[in-house]
Parts: sequence; structure tokens; C-alpha cells
Amino acid sequence: MLNPYYEEEENIKIYCDDCFNVINEIPDNSIDLVIADPPYNISDSSKRIMLRNKIMSTMEAWGQWDSYDKKEYDEFIFRLITEMYRVLKKGGSFYMFSDRKDSGFFVREAERVGFTYKNLLAIVKTNPLPHFVKNNYRSAFELCFYVSKGKPKTFNFLSQQDCVNIYSYVIGKKDTKHPTEKPLGFIEKIVKISSNENDTVLDPFIGSGTTAVACKRLNRRCIGIEINKEYCDITVKRLSQEVFHFND
Repeated sequence: MLNPYYEEEENIKIYCDDCFNVINEIPDNSIDLVIADPPYNISDSSKRIMLRNKIMSTMEAWGQWDSYDKKEYDEFIFRLITEMYRVLKKGGSFYMFSDRKDSGFFVREAERVGFTYKNLLAIVKTNPLPHFVKNNYRSAFELCFYVSKGKPKTFNFLSQQDCVNIYSYVIGKKDTKHPTEKPLGFIEKIVKISSNENDTVLDPFIGSGTTAVACKRLNRRCIGIEINKEYCDITVKRLSQEVFHFND
């Protein structure tokens, strides 16, 4: 296996590399839960997001890291889905964020490789940005599909209130400068529901480390991959501020 960029007692491993370089070395049937937030391939000078309390275009915020030819991008995601099926244990769960127009398309690809569709989750922005051109609806939610490798071996039903497929949050309250940081509370909920203590969680696009932080707080092992060294350093800094104790 490649050497981690950062490691905590073999419980948390962060790799600064292309995701497939690391995934290729992960054994079959060894991961309990995957949470993936790949680039959406939607960077556009006309689309706006809020970053560091400033409204800017997605092209300004993301640059070219989020820009692919559509065919190339689809093949990239198809490969990711196939590899996630390989590395997951039987009964393991896979959550993946995607652009709204692609979500159903990628769910069908997941089913094609053998995954079982379970649900579609939405994170809802209670304060979406205004629509400046006023020629369409304001963008107020993102989608995350949930599939499993056969019947899920773990689904810790927290409560009727907690186990709804909508999670509301306020944009602008971010922990880091990563442009697409997901709410920590939402990721913690997924980790609580679809894994148990000491399970191994894989995040192939860990960004600013939200999944790793959730795993450390909840006593899960984590493998995180991020190609951008600046974001890896943000992850390491966040992890250094968290404390955990594993019950082996």
C-alpha cells in the first residue's frame, strides 16, 4: 500500500494522491461504508456560490479542477462506482453526491454494476443565494444517492425525526475555505446510521476532511484521499483538534 500523507495510529489514514492510485491498492470486500463527493463538472462563469462570505462564480472558485469533457467525466464516475462496488464488503453502503441532472443517471449505473438502490437524500439550504439574472429557480438543495452492496448489513435507525431524507443547513457557516465543504452534521448522521464503531469508512475525495473528522468523533476508521495538498493540510489541522478513543 502507498504511504499515507498523514496517519493516526492506523485508524485514520489520509493519502495525498489521485484517488484511483490509492483505490487500486485497496483489497476487495474490505470497506464498510463509502462517502464520495466527486467534482460535479459544473464550473461555469454564470453560476454563483458563496465562498469565504463572498459571492463568486463557480469558475472563479473552482478553476479547472471541476471541468471535464462530458464523456470523460461520465467514464470517470462509472469507474469510481465500479471500484466502490469492488472494495465494499457485502452489505456495505455507498453514498455519493452528484449534480441534480446526473443523479438518476449515476444511480442506474450503480444498479448496473450490482448495487441496490435504497434512497435519495437532499441537503437543503435554508438561505440559498439570490438568483441575480432572475431567469430560473433559486438553487436550494444538493442530492446524495444511497445504494448498498446487497441488503445493508448496517442501518442504525436513530429516530423517526433523524431518519428523514432531508437535512437542512445554513450556507456560509463553513469550517474551512474549501469551496464545496459539506455540513459536518450531515456526514456524521450518515456515518452513525450506516456504520458501527471500528468500521472502516472510505472517502475518495475527502477535500477539507469532513468525513475524517466525523469518523474520528464517532470512533470509525477512515481512509481519505485528496489530490490537493492544500486541502490535505487543512484536513490534518482539523484532525489535530479532535480526540477519539477506539474500543478494540
